[in-house]
Amino acid sequence: MIRNIFVAAVAVLLTSASFAANVQEGAFVLDQDKSILRSMAVNKDLTFDHPSINGFEVYGPKGLYQFLRNSGVQFVELNSLQLMTEDVLDYPSPEQIEAQLKDLNAAYPQLTQLIEIGRTNDGRPLLVLKISDNAAIDETEPEFKYISSMHGDEITGREVMVALAQKILKEYSVNPAIKQLVDSTEIYIMASMNPDGSYRRQRGNANYADLNRDFPDFSTSDNQDTPAGREIETQHIMKFQKSRQFALSTNFHGGAEVMNYAWDTIPDKHPFNDLLIEIALDYANKATYIKNNGEFENGITNGYAWYEVNGGMQDWSYHWYNDLQFTVELSTSKWPSYSKIPYYIEQNQEALISQIGYIHQGAGFKFDQSGIDGKVQISKIEGNALRNLGIYNFRNSEFYKVLPKGEYTFAINSQQLKGTKSIQVAVEKQDNKSITPNYVILSE
Repeated sequence: MIRNIFVAAVAVLLTSASFAANVQEGAFVLDQDKSILRSMAVNKDLTFDHPSINGFEVYGPKGLYQFLRNSGVQFVELNSLQLMTEDVLDYPSPEQIEAQLKDLNAAYPQLTQLIEIGRTNDGRPLLVLKISDNAAIDETEPEFKYISSMHGDEITGREVMVALAQKILKEYSVNPAIKQLVDSTEIYIMASMNPDGSYRRQRGNANYADLNRDFPDFSTSDNQDTPAGREIETQHIMKFQKSRQFALSTNFHGGAEVMNYAWDTIPDKHPFNDLLIEIALDYANKATYIKNNGEFENGITNGYAWYEVNGGMQDWSYHWYNDLQFTVELSTSKWPSYSKIPYYIEQNQEALISQIGYIHQGAGFKFDQSGIDGKVQISKIEGNALRNLGIYNFRNSEFYKVLPKGEYTFAINSQQLKGTKSIQVAVEKQDNKSITPNYVILSE
């Protein structure tokens, strides 16, 4: 009976904003046996998040609260206007975060480049801080990316990202491990993907759209990698991703404490499932409060096994761009007391540095001519045999992939190459004192 009520009522209530879900109102529904979640989940216009032993979050357009009251379920409003305590108001504004990034860029001009990849609906810049030893030059180095706070009310990661950039830059001249990492990697840090939402203390952007339901999804009918019709922030991220060669990324949320690995959108195992678990465990083991949170075994979870997410950035980045991406939920409170931020910074910094280091457990190639596209078949050398690990597209004359430890052959084929060229590469995660990227430079 309750299922039929939910299906009928919600179908009348909701409308979608572009591809993204409308998340103008949010609630935590008390639901210990998950019966209400199962009943409501049949409607794909509602957005669900963070199911736990006590209940779940649900988001929808204006009118969701009244619908829940009429349905007779117990819930608590997740109203951003309640986030008005003095300690919460101590958080920097988006403009102050922008100023901090500009200050870092001015203080370390050789090591940083501040890139504006576009503007939000309200006109705020979407800023990416690139850190490398020659930041103004596009070097042949593995590319790593951090993105935080695509949900505007999940703020912890924004502060953690700014602090990480400060730590890397301050320690570059005195910490050999940091220096080696910066000298051999192009590190990109976006502290806030949704500054409009953070300014308003709300999940969605200025249009109340959920940006982590707005990306192309290979498992749904929205399965074309096109930015057309999506939210402006999503479009800018998609265009930026297409312009780079990211091979490993992590994005940051709040509402739980766990390291989440792909897939989010389907129950199938990821083709590199064991590698994902290895990297996820490394993060959780170093951020011990995540490992010991008590809700998730060893502090990690497969995304779909927790709850299904369609239109998420994590799965999109790998399916279309070979960019292994993880999702870290940093704090059970989405907007914790500002006095707790130093704790989260301190607890995560070792894990964050180690995560960047994993980009060097990989191999790739680059042509000395531009404009070459093609395919590469990767095979793992196992004794006298080769085990095929798949065929991957490459573009713009470059390819790099994070892989399990071992030896591999890359069989490269392109129209310009007019045939297949095999190269043998050895893969091993290096400690940050002795990084040697496995990049092979090729001629046609």
